[in-house]
Amino acid sequence: MPAERETRIIVLHLTKYGDRSQVVQALDAERGRTGFFLRGAGKSRGAQGQYHSLSILDVTATGGKGDLEYLKEAERPYPLTAIRTDPYKSAVALFIGELLYRGVQDGAMDPDLFNFLEREITALDAETGSVANFHLCFLVDFCRALGFQPKDNYSPDTPLFQPVIAEFTSEETLAEAWSAEDSLLLHQILTLPREEALALKLNRDRRGVFAQKMVEYLSYHLSLNLNIRSLKVLHDLFS
Repeated sequence: MPAERETRIIVLHLTKYGDRSQVVQALDAERGRTGFFLRGAGKSRGAQGQYHSLSILDVTATGGKGDLEYLKEAERPYPLTAIRTDPYKSAVALFIGELLYRGVQDGAMDPDLFNFLEREITALDAETGSVANFHLCFLVDFCRALGFQPKDNYSPDTPLFQPVIAEFTSEETLAEAWSAEDSLLLHQILTLPREEALALKLNRDRRGVFAQKMVEYLSYHLSLNLNIRSLKVLHDLFS
């Protein structure tokens, strides 16, 4: 009988497999980016529904189908009701899920990174105010968790962020330098308490430009081309 193991996962993406099964792409607290084979998911909407984007699940895995383990059992340590039912939180969750799906590569999972993601997901679900800026704060803190935190040396004498060297400088010495407006917003998110950063008054164009700049920053430092399609959904949703 194949050995079983118990682990905690964060669901990133589901792909249909046949008529009644799914392949679950997830972050495994033990093994990092992992795929699982979920048999019979089409039989029950309730069973399939718990594998929504950013679901946190305690699972039992066993055996294998090629490179995929079978998922036998799954329990939710957190209900995460708002992420499933609130359209704004659902959109943010889809963005974060796509970012992780495209940005976290195969390999062992850093426990600190997994714990960070777990805290962010539960914070998104529990947030009682607007989440229009949540993805901006997440992007900045995600860089910090990955070890790519911008150096916060912002000042009137060094007002422009240079993404290649990850710090603020006095003038536009590189073609990639951010605008003064985007540089100031980065400084604010780096230094303000989360609740104050979430409350910053921004229009959707400001959010859209800054989010794209942060995705480009991550792409450069991860050596990946992160084409995050769900950014357009957030741009259209948060006016």
